[in-house]
Amino acid sequence: MQHRISKIGLLAAVLFTTLIMFECTCTFAETDRPKKGSIQFGTREKPDIGDVDFADKFPAVAEAVIPSVVSVIPTKIDTVAFYRNPFYRFFGEEEEQQRNPFDFFFGPPQGRGGEPEVEKRERRQQGLGSGVIVSKEGYVLTNYHVIAGADEIEVLLADERQFSATIVGSDSLSDVAVLKIGGSPKNLPVTYMGNSEDLRTGQWVMAVGNPFSLTRSVTAGVVSALGRSVTGTGRYEDFIQTDAAINPGNSGGALVNLDGELIGVNTMIYSQTGGFMGIGFAIPINMARRVMEQIIYEGEVTRGWIGVTIQPLDAETREALGLDRTGGGVLIGDVFDGQPAAEAGMQRGDVVVAIDGQEVGSPNELRNMVAALQPGETVPFTVIRNGKERKLQVTITERNPEEIEQLSSGQRQRPSQQQEENGTEAEALGIQVTNLTRELRQNYDIDQRTKGVIVTQVSPASKFRGKLTQGDVIMQIKAEGKSAQNLTSVKDFRNAIDGIQEGNSAVLLVQRRGSTLYVSFRK
Repeated sequence: MQHRISKIGLLAAVLFTTLIMFECTCTFAETDRPKKGSIQFGTREKPDIGDVDFADKFPAVAEAVIPSVVSVIPTKIDTVAFYRNPFYRFFGEEEEQQRNPFDFFFGPPQGRGGEPEVEKRERRQQGLGSGVIVSKEGYVLTNYHVIAGADEIEVLLADERQFSATIVGSDSLSDVAVLKIGGSPKNLPVTYMGNSEDLRTGQWVMAVGNPFSLTRSVTAGVVSALGRSVTGTGRYEDFIQTDAAINPGNSGGALVNLDGELIGVNTMIYSQTGGFMGIGFAIPINMARRVMEQIIYEGEVTRGWIGVTIQPLDAETREALGLDRTGGGVLIGDVFDGQPAAEAGMQRGDVVVAIDGQEVGSPNELRNMVAALQPGETVPFTVIRNGKERKLQVTITERNPEEIEQLSSGQRQRPSQQQEENGTEAEALGIQVTNLTRELRQNYDIDQRTKGVIVTQVSPASKFRGKLTQGDVIMQIKAEGKSAQNLTSVKDFRNAIDGIQEGNSAVLLVQRRGSTLYVSFRK
């Protein structure tokens, strides 16, 4: 059940094919929900590892953790129908009766009513993953992709007890699922849940699970990196990267520290062969727990939304915007009208450096921080605009996939060959631009209020290859040390480019499919 990243897939989001086919956020069973806060997740006391030498730490942790890690056995059931007489499907009713070779030798079957008997058989396909018992009530934390599409689920404990389980709910965008063991079992071994915020790169960890059906397996390694986002699919990712061996079947299992505390849920690997290559990923327990509690208590997962598009800050963009070369921050590429950020006064070109006093280092970090905020909550955002720091009070709303799709939708058509040939080329940049005409506006569905020049061609050798695309509208240029200049014609564009000194950086404000973004370059 373990997904893996191919060499290209790490960048191109080939992972979790069962996940990225869906935009659905959460599915859940229609059962009575427990009262919020009524369940004790994790044991109250830490595992008793004892004051032992470093070499004895690993066996002590294994003994403490293995009992709470279970095998999750999902089964998909398909019903296959087939005719007992195979020739019927090929020849049809009348022809089959005349041409069926068995009828030629033995005569037609007695009592046949025109159509042969249909036999139905069940085809059962089992998988294997892992899970962690997180409460005495029998709740089990695992991955969405482990149980996706399952018709039946069995849970096998380390003491060989086996129980059926039901899906309480799942969240495809974080790859988290919650099961509940049936039958009210007694004396369930429950994990101790740690705090993934305390993790540091280089810290020892252990992965516990059932790789390749080898139950109760333990591997050790270190935290290789924190805050990883690897699939590029718009999912919510803040992965712990580890070199503790994780293989198919480990998905949903425990990643623990040397105090025996659950600090992550193993979820996937980077591999070119299908097996372990030294890079595995786990969901931080703080993120997994937040999703799990919403699933159990509320039956759905809600995420915060402010209504912006965001971009990373590279060195060229920092220079053009007059920012320090080092430091964090996330560039706001566009602000949707009527959404929380716009209502709070946020503008495109703002750089978000902190949310509620917590520094923001990357777009993925900002997405996760906003998602964790509660709808209706008003939170201070610290932004830099024109070199000055501002604080904006943003009231969070709930993320709505359908509304987001409407805000970001819009298809563009290719211009005619004649329009491409009539463009004006900026040879130094390797792009061809032309003035916005009525026909181009119609072809690309560009609003009459939009001003700028349209990109009609990007040469293979252009420094904008992969940054600009045909149909982009360049609306504004801001060069290093200069104010932003709005564009209304090709002449404006040429003058602005000519005014940039060699070696200096600049950013273009670009409209693409109804949204805006910034594209940086160095002349």
